[in-house]
Amino acid sequence: MDELINSGLVSKQIGNFVLILLRISILMKMLPIFSSQNIPAQYKIAFSVALAVLITPLVDFKLDGKEELVVTIVKEVVLAMMLGVAARLVFFAADMAGQLMSNGMSLSIATSFDPEFGQSAEVARFLGVIVTLLFFIMDIHHDLIAAIVKSFEVLPPGQIKLNPSMVHTIFSGSKVFTLSLKLAAPVMVGMVVANLLLGLLYKAAPQINIMFVSFPIFLFVGLILMMSTLPIFFKVIAGQFNQLKDVLYETLLLARP
Repeated sequence: MDELINSGLVSKQIGNFVLILLRISILMKMLPIFSSQNIPAQYKIAFSVALAVLITPLVDFKLDGKEELVVTIVKEVVLAMMLGVAARLVFFAADMAGQLMSNGMSLSIATSFDPEFGQSAEVARFLGVIVTLLFFIMDIHHDLIAAIVKSFEVLPPGQIKLNPSMVHTIFSGSKVFTLSLKLAAPVMVGMVVANLLLGLLYKAAPQINIMFVSFPIFLFVGLILMMSTLPIFFKVIAGQFNQLKDVLYETLLLARP
């Protein structure tokens, strides 16, 4: 043991372990499901440390000088954050689609009556639960863990080259906004049609209090459309999850020197 310490092998492994743990811990903080507040912090820390311990003996790299160490740490943080954001895009899009549906169904009226405590995220939470279930059913959590391990094989610490095209790969075509519009389109179109019909009804019978009549109609039509289009929702989300691994690997390849 003394010979290992004198040779510097132990100190090198400790340094490698810290850099590997840095990338893993940031990814754990940003990845969907793993970053949930419902998971105790002790479990997240234990999982990150255990994964780093398993990976450290398999990754060999060398850093020269303190300046390179600082640059490496910055690159590790940026790469881990970009991979985390890429993995969360589907959840961001589902949440945005839920907000759009809530606004179209007039569920956001709660914020008008009570701006401080009113909430309009009921539909977003419902869609979030569906996306989470699909996430586990399709074993995407296993794919993410495999991508974390693969990232050290493709890009060991100290060999990362940040490329502007990485940002374009993740956010090309405003993916979040485009995907959220696709998910919310059936309900939004139905709400536009309902608004037009209610407008014609108000012109025909101005004495009707159209504001209070519209609330239950919007809610009923919105829920019917949302439930009837759930198979399409499943198909779109599943397609995005199937592409997730390719997006993560493509991001890693673009960061290679």
